[in-house]
Amino acid sequence: MIELVTIFVGLVIGVHDVEVAVSSDVVRVELRLDGTTLAEVEGEPWVAQCDFGHDLRPGEFEALAFDVAGREVGRARQWINLPDERADAGIIAVRGANGVVTGAQLAWSSPEFDEPRRIRVELDGAPVKVRSPYRIDLQEIPAAKVHVLTAEFDFSPEVVVRRELVFGSEFEGVHSSGLTAVAVVFDDLDELPPTEGMEGWFLAGGGPARVVATESPDARLIVVRDPTTVRRLTEMEPELGRRRKKARRQGGRDRSSDLVGDDVETRVLSPEPATPGNRAKAALLFPFSDKPVSGSKGLIAAVIGTSGASTLGGPLMMADAVAVAGMRAAAGNRRRAVVLLLGGKREDGSRFSPEVARRYLADLHVPLLVWDLSGPAADPPTGWGEMRPVDNVDDLARAVRRIRSRLDDQRIVWLSGRYLPQDIELSDKAIGIRLAD
Repeated sequence: MIELVTIFVGLVIGVHDVEVAVSSDVVRVELRLDGTTLAEVEGEPWVAQCDFGHDLRPGEFEALAFDVAGREVGRARQWINLPDERADAGIIAVRGANGVVTGAQLAWSSPEFDEPRRIRVELDGAPVKVRSPYRIDLQEIPAAKVHVLTAEFDFSPEVVVRRELVFGSEFEGVHSSGLTAVAVVFDDLDELPPTEGMEGWFLAGGGPARVVATESPDARLIVVRDPTTVRRLTEMEPELGRRRKKARRQGGRDRSSDLVGDDVETRVLSPEPATPGNRAKAALLFPFSDKPVSGSKGLIAAVIGTSGASTLGGPLMMADAVAVAGMRAAAGNRRRAVVLLLGGKREDGSRFSPEVARRYLADLHVPLLVWDLSGPAADPPTGWGEMRPVDNVDDLARAVRRIRSRLDDQRIVWLSGRYLPQDIELSDKAIGIRLAD
């Protein structure tokens, strides 16, 4: 038996130490990424360095356990570089010589928090003490019945993670939804057919993937804002306000301003990184607006009204920030898009290139729209593909209508089974749709 003690949250690239917990019959462990062996370890402390490379892709990380005869006796899996929350946590089973659960180890990971403020643990509904270092003794618990161990990791009022471990009577596990959400875009359709009418439309994992549901949830729009663009947008705000008032007086649809709609949640992410608290320098966060702004307020109000303006004290990390924005946009399985506001060309301290970030968003099926606000006399950064110049209010209104169109045409399709997003394809039977990109 084997469990992954190391939990990955956020973007996973480069070299990382990976720790596993194994039962007594395990003599060797292989650590693999998408089927390729990254490292092997034999014996205590069951820790190995794994190089995840610098090609940012969603992937499946596996730990395989082998006994003295070379037989595989256990396997643990974890998805990496997929949408997640601000923290993750787990309960790792500790087993005795006969494979019976004798204890549990609590583990967590977060790029933002050192550790939880509080951890509450219950066994079959009764409180349980957690011993240092975050271990729970279960040796006296009868193995003849099924038990449920729950742990609630309280990182902040907004970030609380709850996990369960079910054990006893030869059963251990955690609960999983077993579904994958994928964003699609209409080409020649006004609406998706019933799920039974989409049989055979999607392929994944080497075969057809069954559609179990479709929906049109509210949308999430993440804006990556070069701080030099704030002044340009501020100059446009008075004219945008006048246009909105005129549209309200006339009672018509406002197509000449920056309104993206009541069903769109807008958040802003700064590409200037910060190191949280006393965390190691490798832990980088990109300032992110705490509260969403409704699309009915206007895109520019969201962008220039967000706190945490940059001090321009160091190089921006545009590509890294766009990748993080793509992950945040896809979290929650909503309709989604990322807008990148580019100023004039300047040093970029990102760990990977714009091309890598663009491909990563394509893997996640998150549309990326790039605005060039550098002005006619300046050169924008390169490598971002198609860029839309936004030099005045009319340019801005047209760019916002494009966002609205991209979001209106999206739907979320739920497939039975767990798949990496880049492994999902449309078959020849799919009519009038394409995968969001």
